[in-house]
Amino acid sequence: MGAIQEAQFYAELFAAQAPERFALLVLDPRCLKNPLLEALISDLRILSDLGLAPILLIGAMDSDSTSNKFQTQRLHKALDGADVRSTKLNMATYGLMDEIKKMCAKGRLPILEMTDRAGAPKLDTLVAKIKPNKVIFLQPSGGISRGGERIAVVNIDDADALKGADLLTEGQESFVQKAKTLMARPSDNSVYIMASPLNLLAELFTTKGSGTLMRRGARVKKVTRMSQLKKSNLIPSMESAFGKPLKSDFYKTKIKSGFVEENYRGGALFTELAGLPYLSKFWVIKEARGEGIARDIWEIATEATPVFFWRSRMENPFNDWYLRGCDGMQISDGWRVFWKGLTAPEVPGAIIAAASAPDDFLKARR
Repeated sequence: MGAIQEAQFYAELFAAQAPERFALLVLDPRCLKNPLLEALISDLRILSDLGLAPILLIGAMDSDSTSNKFQTQRLHKALDGADVRSTKLNMATYGLMDEIKKMCAKGRLPILEMTDRAGAPKLDTLVAKIKPNKVIFLQPSGGISRGGERIAVVNIDDADALKGADLLTEGQESFVQKAKTLMARPSDNSVYIMASPLNLLAELFTTKGSGTLMRRGARVKKVTRMSQLKKSNLIPSMESAFGKPLKSDFYKTKIKSGFVEENYRGGALFTELAGLPYLSKFWVIKEARGEGIARDIWEIATEATPVFFWRSRMENPFNDWYLRGCDGMQISDGWRVFWKGLTAPEVPGAIIAAASAPDDFLKARR
């Protein structure tokens, strides 16, 4: 799927959370036919062996109650045959939410059957009560494409986000509309993804994912003083992203401007160096990587600060991304120094200043 460390990070992250919040899988009935059913059962067995119990929902993409009952039984039987413990629950079950939490805590996969029974919770109610980290709509297509290439992220606040996309299938259109409706709720923090059973594990355990993620644009707080940012949120966010502790006096740093996502999941801090704006820190916490937050923060920050420079360690995986967004780059003293908007006479001084700037971090934690 990807790097071992990346997969291990997500496995440990999921294991540390409330079991029922791991993931909600909304199943298209076409995924319950071979070969997709075999792939799904294989994925679910691996997740079960890891002690992870995703919630499986049948019926949100199909209003035929008779078909939903049949599909629920088929999935339950297939899981039983693979020695994966599961429990069937109708959405109208009394005390449904408590039962879901109880099953997930025991490592049993809840299979929820959505019917048209009066008073039964709908998808939006289920998401609001459980608050899953990821809501993954499993469909054969595995995502939305443009020119045959997968669209990794769709920002629903961008009216042109799907411009030029390949013709959406009925299932894809339904996914887009349901995701938009769910994300319209002010307290919603779940991530909505369309993926295929063939690449579900890559979607769960890698930053790049494998399907199409639907999201709102990041809400970014703009500041001109460090004191405008909450220290108890800022410092842990940065230390988590960089994987090492900041020096004790970092919070006293004088900044020219800062752009931080409202929940402190990422940000950009500008100071002044060599008489020019210097991007001192740009980060996104690991849990939020792949969601498009970096791009949102970058666009807002660079629009407000069109002229600046920054440095990056040689091994930084962001370097390719930086290269696509800079006007120039020079290697100096083990650093890559990038710049945007600088004039030719300003570049040499910026390179020297960046390469010799002190480090704000202590040595990496073991």
